[in-house]
Amino acid sequence: MELQETIKLINEAKNICLIPEEVSSPEAITSALALFYTLKELNKNVNLIVENFPENLKFLTPSLDFISYPKNFVISIPNKIAGVSQIYYEKNDDALKIHLTIENGSVKKDDISFYFSETKPDLIITLGIKDYQSQLQNRLNSFGFLLDSPILNIDNSQDNRNFGKINLINSLSITETVLDLIKKINQDSIKKETATCLLAGLMAYTNNFKNPSVTADIFEAAGYLMKKGANMQEISKNIV
Repeated sequence: MELQETIKLINEAKNICLIPEEVSSPEAITSALALFYTLKELNKNVNLIVENFPENLKFLTPSLDFISYPKNFVISIPNKIAGVSQIYYEKNDDALKIHLTIENGSVKKDDISFYFSETKPDLIITLGIKDYQSQLQNRLNSFGFLLDSPILNIDNSQDNRNFGKINLINSLSITETVLDLIKKINQDSIKKETATCLLAGLMAYTNNFKNPSVTADIFEAAGYLMKKGANMQEISKNIV
């Protein structure tokens, strides 16, 4: 029932944001990339919110420009702080400078807000995030357009706060959960790049299949992804 609701939520959404945990879970980012490719295949408008993309995972995408990202950046100064009468900018090879003429009041750095302004997403998918508010508190200051959207929460930690509208929390790797989800959405959408991202996630999760978390199901999933075009040697060269 939960999986059916998840598929319905994804099918009905047009604008989707993916937010993986960035610090301790490489497979959260690789799984987010796999979902990114899958949802693009379904003609969804997808934003992947990753502030610091790991150097060793860049081989999984043609370029970071390929990953769509919020582009409407806002600089805000409250009228009660200062009145701005003129704005102009200068741009050269080194930088863009924005000049403001203050008519009244004074402006300090702390008075200025910086944030992205985008269409509110129909759906947010988090991967490996245990507590949405506390882990993303600083990032949400810049991404205020994410607030109050429905959340699909994918994780494998029993400490997860179950903050989503739907919570896919189990003891499997995040990669296995995402692979199962992608198969249910559209098995034909698993192309080489998606398979490579998912196999990279399995290899990161199991330390190249060496740690006790390896199961027969993981080996079966790895074999399936290799048949879909994932190159184990290329992944080993980059992340293991």
